[in-house]
Amino acid sequence: MKKFFLKILFILIKSLILTFCSISTEKQLIQKNIYSYYDFFNEDIKKNKIINNIIDSHTNRIFNEIDAYGMAIIVINNKQVISRYYGETSPGNCKKPGPNSLIRIASISKLMTSEILIKLEKDKKLLITDPLQKYSYYGVIIPNNYSKKPIRLYHLASHTSGLPREQPGGKYGRPVFIWPTKNNRWEWLKTFKLHTTPGTEASYSNLAYDLLADAMVKASSKNYSQLFKDYITSPLNMIDTTYTPTKEQCSRLMKGTKPSQCYNTLAAAGSGGVYSTPSDIQKWMQKFFKINKNIKKNTISREQNIYFLRKKLLETKGMDIAGHADGIGLGWVYMKQQKTTPGIYQKTGGAGGFNTYIAMIPQYNIGVFAVITRKDTTKFNKLIIGVNELITYLYKKIYKNLFFLYNEN
Repeated sequence: MKKFFLKILFILIKSLILTFCSISTEKQLIQKNIYSYYDFFNEDIKKNKIINNIIDSHTNRIFNEIDAYGMAIIVINNKQVISRYYGETSPGNCKKPGPNSLIRIASISKLMTSEILIKLEKDKKLLITDPLQKYSYYGVIIPNNYSKKPIRLYHLASHTSGLPREQPGGKYGRPVFIWPTKNNRWEWLKTFKLHTTPGTEASYSNLAYDLLADAMVKASSKNYSQLFKDYITSPLNMIDTTYTPTKEQCSRLMKGTKPSQCYNTLAAAGSGGVYSTPSDIQKWMQKFFKINKNIKKNTISREQNIYFLRKKLLETKGMDIAGHADGIGLGWVYMKQQKTTPGIYQKTGGAGGFNTYIAMIPQYNIGVFAVITRKDTTKFNKLIIGVNELITYLYKKIYKNLFFLYNEN
């Protein structure tokens, strides 16, 4: 009997020891997890500081090198959205630009035009392969060359229509984006002779984009202002993005050398007439990326699809401003990955004293938009080089080194 009680006592003591050890181990695990979570957030803060320092270093250098009156730059780096402002809004006023400064985005407007095109197709209002003839005005017969292949809507959006860069006959020194009007361009089209086969050569054309806007108006039975509101500005609450700025908005317009007056620019709605602000452009840019709870728009793959490879075109003109154009999309230009640089989607713009540039690596949630107001001595190429270097640096150093190494640890 005594042996039996001793055995029971031994079992009870052993159980208590095991329970204590279990509690101690669990406590250690909890403490370890608490440390891990603390370490995680601490490392995240460190990483963000590193990124901020990298961005500040690059943007400071860009502004110092380009010699502009003012600059606004928006940087999207995965979950971070950073804006920086430099210089002054008008020569000599010493007023720093800000998120609500009014700007001209110039030819970056074309990206919004092509976005409307894709969304109209999604809503079954047209096909991007429709011939322009289907939406002709005033009974005009759209010209074609000996090939008999028609100009299609996606040719207009990809600069492969064979139309010239500008409509001839514009008055020198006129304000930007107020000519030609719809009547002007369709009247001129009656006399134009097409010398290339659509889809075989890329040659930059502002005129093509304004004809595209005319076609979309006819296809949708809505005026362009309404299309722009429905598909671009209203869903994102872009309250300062417009073709018809108010007096108050015009009072915020930044100015550079040889500025154009703050006029209605609906005449060039398709090619470059958009007024906006850095704040609004940030809202628009963010829809290209999956950031936090942000939901990407579902038309990105169509908008940034490469419709023409350079190597398959007979000739490419006016498309290499930001670098070698390897692929032509609907407004977007693609520069393929090289040994030292990632593949970049980009678009340049400039008019009325402004230059603009947008560049993205969408699959890594990296994008930069920059706008500057020009001096006579401004170096736009330095802006382009600086932005390309910045997004390349973010891609290589942050994602390849910091991000992946951090996750491995």
